[in-house]
Amino acid sequence: MKKVKIIKFLTPSLIVMLLILGIILFPKDSILAAKNGFSIWVDTLIPSLLPFIIAANLIVRLKFVDVLGLIINPVTKKLFNVSGKSSLVFAISTVSGYPVGAKLASELRQNNEISKFEAQRLVSFCSTSGPLFIVGAVSIGMFNNPSLGYLMLLCHYLGSLTVGILFKNYGKESISNDNFNFKFEVKKIMEFRKKENKGFFVLFGDAVFSGVNTILMVGGFVIVFSVVFKVLSIFKFINLISYIIYIPLSIFGFSLDLCSSFISGLFEITIGCNQISSVSNIPEIIRASLCSFIIAFSGLSILAQCCSFLAQTDINTGTYIISKFLHGVFAAVFTFAFYPLINSSNLFIKLSTTSNVFYNSSIWSLYINNYHIILPLLVIIYFISSFMIFKKMKNS
Repeated sequence: MKKVKIIKFLTPSLIVMLLILGIILFPKDSILAAKNGFSIWVDTLIPSLLPFIIAANLIVRLKFVDVLGLIINPVTKKLFNVSGKSSLVFAISTVSGYPVGAKLASELRQNNEISKFEAQRLVSFCSTSGPLFIVGAVSIGMFNNPSLGYLMLLCHYLGSLTVGILFKNYGKESISNDNFNFKFEVKKIMEFRKKENKGFFVLFGDAVFSGVNTILMVGGFVIVFSVVFKVLSIFKFINLISYIIYIPLSIFGFSLDLCSSFISGLFEITIGCNQISSVSNIPEIIRASLCSFIIAFSGLSILAQCCSFLAQTDINTGTYIISKFLHGVFAAVFTFAFYPLINSSNLFIKLSTTSNVFYNSSIWSLYINNYHIILPLLVIIYFISSFMIFKKMKNS
């Protein structure tokens, strides 16, 4: 038993030392991988995600999402056996994306507002990707197909809801169906918003501060896992795994490059989706399904972020990872099954037209072409907000 504990204790340190050794032995490759991760972060994630993250944070601070949580409250109780407080987490998660859902669920558990089993049920379906990453970054930025993005988005949330239903009876506890007065609850939200006594521009500054912190953290994980993946590739570890999964999947027409790209997505979803989308001679339906799995599973990079929050509570991280694996399987199956609809359904054609109007508009083009100027302005607002928050904390 002691040997098992010692091995468990030393294994993470040995893995980190091995990765550091790889960086020392192959500095040029490591730097190139870091530059590649940084390029993806700067050229794809910042322009496509940062405005949305800031807007989502602002919506949350304006308490609109609280009202949305009240609206979906009866549905979440019946379908997922979670309370009204938990329904708000799902609403925010679908708007904000990773790792907000896991963070909010862990905070509810830390404050003892929900039980251990309800928290476990909650994170099983409230840890989702944001819509702009799937539609903007993946489908438009990588696949150049807006219709595909809306299909993947729909399948992503369907997969999440399916996992939530499967976990409904986890822990064998039932949430009471107490009735509540909708108007009274909305009034309470409005009064709480008024008591905060924060103007719109103060809330906007807070949203920018939080959004920049989030995008910085995302960038750090993308860069680190880019280097990790490169080092593991140099040590032929990725090739070994790719060959292992290639043997059975080759029957279904999978290439070795596709298997290698899929493995990279299990480390970091942005890099994986980017590599999968660029693999030639593979039908789009296969590539889209694999990307759906990767986005729903979220990869080791985002799993590490989410588990860092969950580990501060008694929520079982192993069970959480299993739920994310199931989410990936359902999202991939739904994407494969519904893929023919994107060329025949009026819904996806209309959504694609709307998306083209937005993404091909002069405002969006102006932003994309000048985000090198806009980004420093956001950074200035970020530092001003940081100074104001620090000064307010110091005075209090």
